Amino acid sequence: MKKFYKTALILTFFLSFFYIASAFTATEKKHAPSEDVIITFIKNTGADIIESNVTTTLEVLDTFWTEEEVMRIKEELKKALALQEKTEELLPQGDQLLSDDQPAGTNSLFIYQQLDAEVNEMIGATRNEEGDMITFKIYSTKASEEKSSYIIIDIIQNKRYKDIVEKSNQSQAILRKYGETIETTMNFVGTYDKKLSKIEGKSKIDAMIHSVKGRKVEEVIEESYISTTIYTPLIPQTIQYGDKMVNLHLAMRYNDYEGKTYLYVANPLITLTY
Repeated sequence: MKKFYKTALILTFFLSFFYIASAFTATEKKHAPSEDVIITFIKNTGADIIESNVTTTLEVLDTFWTEEEVMRIKEELKKALALQEKTEELLPQGDQLLSDDQPAGTNSLFIYQQLDAEVNEMIGATRNEEGDMITFKIYSTKASEEKSSYIIIDIIQNKRYKDIVEKSNQSQAILRKYGETIETTMNFVGTYDKKLSKIEGKSKIDAMIHSVKGRKVEEVIEESYISTTIYTPLIPQTIQYGDKMVNLHLAMRYNDYEGKTYLYVANPLITLTY
């Protein structure tokens, strides 16, 4: 995979997330969620899964965290994420934090911080012993009478996905200490080692939808990609916009350079660039 800076993606996601979320209403079904649903679904796609990602975001309105509070939260997150033994390395720019070629088990926790009277921001990034890329972001701002604070925990697993739901549950448990307004997005990226025709791609997506008793909400089919949003009663986390309910998003795109068809799966919506 190409070298990339995950933190830049996190920052982009952060800036867009709550603008988008303001148009949606998050809902939860009463029946208990089963992590087997998503994991079995991903396994049955038949794709070679190259990356799984879970992003968990906490929003705390009408609150501004001081520099001291941000520092305290950083230490608490380090402990909760088992990063307290790593050595902090302060970097001047946030987009230099972590790249794909960083070795697993690095002893460094790369830190970017901006601390002043109106904006307090702290980003930490590292790779654990299993090779997971872990990023956390603390962001608190006040302007005029407006105050808001956020914490994001982002975990990327390469070539692994079977414990991503467990990682999601752990991140949610960590963030509930600071508030209850929490949103979680899971993204999975896989490949098929050939070019799939539009008919083949649509057939695979239709089979995936059928496997979770889903129904299509919206679908776009172009020459270069397919994008389908779905509602399934088997996955509890749902977003609603207008009169539409969505909790699964599938997309396919052919990469001519690699000769592979990429599959993207997300709950509830894809937040990666494809």
